[in-house]
Amino acid sequence: MNEPYVSNQICVLKTDKKLVAFYDKLRVASTYNYAQLHADGEYSEDGRKVRSLIGLTLLDYTNGKGDRTVSVKVNLSPDEVAYIFSRLCSGFPLFEFRQEKIFGNKDANGYSTVTKLSITRNTQDYKGQPLRIPWKIEAENGKGIAVQNKTGGTYIQKNSFQPMSKAAINVTDADMFGLLNRVIRYVHMWEATISPSLITNGKHALQAALAQKQAQGTELGEQAA
Repeated sequence: MNEPYVSNQICVLKTDKKLVAFYDKLRVASTYNYAQLHADGEYSEDGRKVRSLIGLTLLDYTNGKGDRTVSVKVNLSPDEVAYIFSRLCSGFPLFEFRQEKIFGNKDANGYSTVTKLSITRNTQDYKGQPLRIPWKIEAENGKGIAVQNKTGGTYIQKNSFQPMSKAAINVTDADMFGLLNRVIRYVHMWEATISPSLITNGKHALQAALAQKQAQGTELGEQAA
C-alpha cells in the first residue's frame, strides 16, 4: 500500500507552458530568541544556519517535460513576501524587487551556489504598448565565487557567475494577489500556531536566566560583605 503524499506547497499558478509555486520552508526560532518567532541563522543543523523561508519554484515546459523542463528554485524571507504584497495592495503602477544570493559550501573549483530573483511590475512593454499582464517573476540558478566583504557578508566575484537554469512567468494583478495573499495568510496562521508554546517556553527561559543572574549577584554581594 502506497503511503500518502504530503505536500508543503502553499499555492501554485499554472499556464500551458509555465508554472510558479510557493512552498512552506518556515522554521521556528530557538527558545533563546523566542521573540523573533522565525529562525534567522541563530542556530545550525548539519553545519548550515537555519533560516525561516518561503520557497519559490519556477518551471518552464516550453521545450517539453521531464528532462526538458527548466526548473529554478529560490527563497524569500517572510518579510520580503510581505513587502512585495504591500506594494501590490497599495496599487503601485511600477515596482521592482531584486535579490541575489551566494551561499553553501564551495565545490572543487571554489564555486558556491548562486540564486537570482527579479519580481517586477510594469505598465508598458519595451515598445511603449500597454501591458495586459503587468507582473513578471524571473529567477535564475547558477554558481559563482564568493568574496567576503569588510562587514563579514559575501558577494559574487565580478565575472565569476556561471548560469545553469533560468525561467520567467508573466502574472496578472489578480493572479499575483491570489498567490501572495495565500502565502501571507499561511505565514500568519503558522505564526499563530507556533507562537503560544514558543513564547511560553521563551518567557520561562528568560525568567530562569534573570533569576539565576539575580542569585549570582546576591551571592557576590554577600561574599563582598
